[in-house]
Amino acid sequence: MQFFLFFALIIAVLAVFFAVQNNDLVNVQFAVWRSPPISLAFVLLAAALVGALISFFVSVPSSMRARWTIRQQRKKLNEYETSLANTQTKLEESEKKLLALQSPPVKPASESAEIVVQETAAKNQ
Repeated sequence: MQFFLFFALIIAVLAVFFAVQNNDLVNVQFAVWRSPPISLAFVLLAAALVGALISFFVSVPSSMRARWTIRQQRKKLNEYETSLANTQTKLEESEKKLLALQSPPVKPASESAEIVVQETAAKNQ
């Protein structure tokens, strides 16, 4: 983008330089229209301006289409990111439930201590 801007600036400077050196009066004729004598510099600058406007208007539809596409893609991306976050949350919840179902029930420490004590007492007798 910066290259094209730099290139356009150079062309504009060259056009102005050329126009300043060629300030003779000329008659311009287009189809049936004929102008009074006009400075060649004005004709050249007007032609450059008309060319720039035409190229601008030709590029507007593709620029608008690209912006619309980018906007639509950003919308989709946001939807996908939200869906991914929801899915990850559900996955974490499911993993917690699965771990809870797979792990054996934890016995309180007092019950296991009683069993050991009883077994030790039984061996001593």
